[in-house]
Amino acid sequence: MTLAKGSYEAIVVGSGFGGAVATCRLAQAGVDVALIERGRRFPLGTFPRHRLRPDLQDWRRGGTYDVRYLGDVLVVQGAGYGGGSLLYANVQIRPPADVFDEGWPAGYSRAALDPYYDLVGYMLDIAPIEEERATGELPPKTRLMEAAMGRLGREAQTFRPNLAVRFEGAGEDPVPNKFGALQSGCLHCGECDIGCNVGAKNTLDLNYLAVAERFGAHVAVESEVTWMGPDGEGFRVRYRDLGGDGGEHTVAARQVFLCLGAVNTTELLLRCRDQHRTLPHLSPRLGSGYSANGDFLAFGLGTSPPFETTNGPTITTASVYDERRDGQRHRLMVQDGGYSPQLSHLMPLMSPSRLTRLVGRDLANRVGRQTRTFASLREEEGDKTAVLLAMGRDTGDGTIELRRPGHRLRVRWDTPANLALYAAETAACRELVTELGGRLTLAPNWRFLGQASAPHNLGGCRMAATAAEGVVDADGRVFGYPGLHVLDSAIIPGAVGVNPSHTIAAVAERCIEAAIRRRPGRERW
Repeated sequence: MTLAKGSYEAIVVGSGFGGAVATCRLAQAGVDVALIERGRRFPLGTFPRHRLRPDLQDWRRGGTYDVRYLGDVLVVQGAGYGGGSLLYANVQIRPPADVFDEGWPAGYSRAALDPYYDLVGYMLDIAPIEEERATGELPPKTRLMEAAMGRLGREAQTFRPNLAVRFEGAGEDPVPNKFGALQSGCLHCGECDIGCNVGAKNTLDLNYLAVAERFGAHVAVESEVTWMGPDGEGFRVRYRDLGGDGGEHTVAARQVFLCLGAVNTTELLLRCRDQHRTLPHLSPRLGSGYSANGDFLAFGLGTSPPFETTNGPTITTASVYDERRDGQRHRLMVQDGGYSPQLSHLMPLMSPSRLTRLVGRDLANRVGRQTRTFASLREEEGDKTAVLLAMGRDTGDGTIELRRPGHRLRVRWDTPANLALYAAETAACRELVTELGGRLTLAPNWRFLGQASAPHNLGGCRMAATAAEGVVDADGRVFGYPGLHVLDSAIIPGAVGVNPSHTIAAVAERCIEAAIRRRPGRERW
């Protein structure tokens, strides 16, 4: 799909938690703005459900997943109109205040961001899980998690986080929400992270993006940006029409806001600096400061009573661990997870053929047997498999880079430097799984390859005071290129140790407000 015009005042690339916020607020402020998104729209009820063909979930085939094997890290991303909100687990948590004490530019603190967190909360209608309408009960996994944490003496650290989920109207016909988008209520089906086909997830296309289009924003979906460079007082952006003729088109704008996500935004800027050489003055810090937010995935097999992972939203509870191990302080969070039948065929590194390309034949055969076991968990274990997601404060010193020959993208991650955190997360998950009556097993890419899974990618274009320290300033403005901004997870200075989407959106709200207030006559917007 191509844009309606050849030039705009502003172009936003990407429609996730940074791009949706930016497009919405620019449109509301009367800016002539266009949004370019590589994925497609998913109208109510159209998310794919290809149980036996996980390759069809790939965004290039009209699906929503973008899974990339980038060296030391297995990166899991979403693609579609609404970005990662289409697939994430809906969790909206504010990090502790001391997260902002180190690495963040002057002016950032929990107190300074709280009004923007409030605004994001209003837009996404966040609230903790509610009882299922049909039964009047909470999902079994919620009750089992809370009971187990109570027995472990962790009741005070365990809570039900705010979720961007609509609970009212479950089983009823869709009705307009406060932004005019059609939604129904949560059926507790556990399919949040493969796309909600009942419209209960408060995804970005149902709020921020709906408002943006109502205020006149132009949108081109199935359009992938491949190149950009300066053009007079602005920039020229080249994109490929994936949903139409496959040809390349260009569009000009005075201001460009890159919001493709930490990995993809950084990759585009690296290619423009080092491969296309259109942005040669980008900071030498570009690509540094990558963080996987301490993500760690674990499974509990054979839980008793059954965990019933398909019952309820994907995540419903969270427990905070703040303790010392071997003289080091580890603060982390463990959350319950969902495991739909379809998702069992989409888990990272489930394909033996992909593993064969990564490791030797003997190890591939060994891992292949293990991954087939994982892929059939639902069939073999029924509802007795628990899924746990842990997050923590990792070192945040990874690097996203282009490697020769061929300018191949790679993420370098110092796994040994983070082993103490991963060990603490393993111990926390083991303690919980044991209390749930199960046995712990870890994701095969970690167990056999030592490769971390990263659904929460941060950094690569860090905020800083100068170009010698980072890529953008505290307002997301790219050093050396006036009019060019980054407003997504790439600018977050380090791990936040909780689900980061709430913080990404709040930071985007703050930065886009500052950008609009710099416009003549909009000083008090």
